[in-house]
Amino acid sequence: MNRQVAEKMADRRLQVTAGACLQQRFPDYVCGLCVETCPVRAIQLSPGQAPVIDAHCLGCGQCAAACPGGALQTDGFALPDTVVEDAAEIQIDCWRVPQGECAPHALRVPCLGGLDVGWLAALFDRCGERPIHLLDRGGCAGCPAGAGMAALRSTLAEVRMLLFEAGAPMESLPTLTFLPSRIAFAAGIPEPESEQRMGRRAFFRGLAGSLARSAEAFDGAQDATGPIVLRNKAEPLGRMRLLTALENIARRHGRSLPSRALPQISLGECSGHGGCAKVCPTGALRWQERDDEATLVFFAARCIACGQCARSCPDKALRVQPSGGGAAVDALARWKAKTCSACGEAYFGGGPLCAACLKQDQILQGMAALFGPRV
Repeated sequence: MNRQVAEKMADRRLQVTAGACLQQRFPDYVCGLCVETCPVRAIQLSPGQAPVIDAHCLGCGQCAAACPGGALQTDGFALPDTVVEDAAEIQIDCWRVPQGECAPHALRVPCLGGLDVGWLAALFDRCGERPIHLLDRGGCAGCPAGAGMAALRSTLAEVRMLLFEAGAPMESLPTLTFLPSRIAFAAGIPEPESEQRMGRRAFFRGLAGSLARSAEAFDGAQDATGPIVLRNKAEPLGRMRLLTALENIARRHGRSLPSRALPQISLGECSGHGGCAKVCPTGALRWQERDDEATLVFFAARCIACGQCARSCPDKALRVQPSGGGAAVDALARWKAKTCSACGEAYFGGGPLCAACLKQDQILQGMAALFGPRV
């Protein structure tokens, strides 16, 4: 099979948004979660390059569920715009299960292992907190994508914990239900064209619509400095879906957003250079300047806890943790404008020198230490 044919076949199942891949954007960043997660090793990843998908791709979606930057999307996982109102519970089946085995209004996805926490939380919210049964039909052991069951159990445990902390009753939380199929499974995950009830264009419209709905709860967020304007970078769709769903559920039950779902950043002694905001792949950190004041704002709803900000900070002032945050939007620090004692230019920061003069001073000190007179 030639390369063009292989790429065309892979493209039918999995789409790559190269600019959202952290390892492409930051060549020194080591991720590889998509490679590790793929059950058939169909993904190759090199520093500074977008993921390359070969013809062995199953379209199971497990790599997309693991990708922190939302760089991978698989056909078949678009959330339904509406859920059947008269159904007492929601059932989710995989595409390998024959249609005749499924309930009339069951949701079908390529593989249950491709479901992430944000997807399940968003579905739970949309269906009015009705019980969701992810059906284990007994065919995963013989499926090439069967390794995803371990990831599914971990995902399910996490979403159950988050939903419970948001106020959802224990009896309505999503569960993995064993219901063996009486009919033989399909040999592999069917092609998208045989399962999807919508075209590719409609799929992406649905995806974009989900993203827009997920962002609505946070786009108008404000802090003491006024409205926070976000310039889109990588779109952490799963994170935004999750936070929106949890906020809706928590509000219905008179609760606050679970801190377990919010990353947190602690800031030590910072010189206020703003480089952390420049390298943040999702726009979770924003550097804002208004008049004579600068603010470093943390937008937890977009944070994927990749740690790139901490690694790039010359002051080593940042510490990132994936949970325990206290607010969806937080002003980490503020600086008043100063006049640099060396060049006389206005700047924001904690020391007596602006960033450019400070760097020059550090270089001169290093040269003096290296080439200074010997005693």
